[in-house]
Amino acid sequence: MQSSHPPGVVRIAFSPTSSRSPVSSRRQGRRHKKGLPELQTLILTVIGLGFAIALCSPVSVVTVIILLTMPAGRRRGIAFVVGWLLAVAVIGVLSVSLLHGQDFSSHKTTPSRIASAVEIVLGVALVVVSTLGFRRRARGEPSGEAPKWLGRLDNTNWLLAVLVGAFMLTYSLTLAAAAEILKAHVSVTDSLVAFALFALASVTTIVAPVVVALAAPERSEERLAAWRRWLLGNSRTIGLIAVIVIGAALIVRGVHDLLA
Repeated sequence: MQSSHPPGVVRIAFSPTSSRSPVSSRRQGRRHKKGLPELQTLILTVIGLGFAIALCSPVSVVTVIILLTMPAGRRRGIAFVVGWLLAVAVIGVLSVSLLHGQDFSSHKTTPSRIASAVEIVLGVALVVVSTLGFRRRARGEPSGEAPKWLGRLDNTNWLLAVLVGAFMLTYSLTLAAAAEILKAHVSVTDSLVAFALFALASVTTIVAPVVVALAAPERSEERLAAWRRWLLGNSRTIGLIAVIVIGAALIVRGVHDLLA
């Protein structure tokens, strides 16, 4: 069979797998390294917001302590934590599935500006609510009492505590964390990891009474009662101050991103 190319000419075939040039690989490596600082900053931000929820939720901690004193108390306490985490998971899944892929790559894009506006609104709401809380304390009104409706849960199924945990989640800071994750413009996997770290950080104080009840059940009643007295007497002011600081930070960050 006669060859179709002139004699002496060497024909070189390229494999499809070798089409990527070293320059392209180096560029992808640089983009990957460039995204690492943004991911690290995002993780620190969401963990900080999670710890902020843990610090600003004394009533939720007291609620868990009260649930632990009820029939099937340990199951109620665990169910409360599960409900809290499920609420965070629902917000995370909805945010990633519905909004991931929108153009949050620049502060000037419409989705990014909407997320910044949401942060400002949440920050203003936190500052206003905390200021009203301080005014109630100045007038001597009780603001650190446990919810009175908790006493009605004695005769209910312990699974109802799942709904109680979901209801008592601090949704304002959870939505702020969602906005930060979306604005970071990271991958779906990184977004879900960020939500998971946020959720774990947010339950650090809430899960503490459950751990005490499981680890030392014979001494937990006295210890949890002491925690309850301290929380209702002292932590409300600390929580209000923390919420005001967090709200102001959200306002500043949102305004900065809108003007950038």
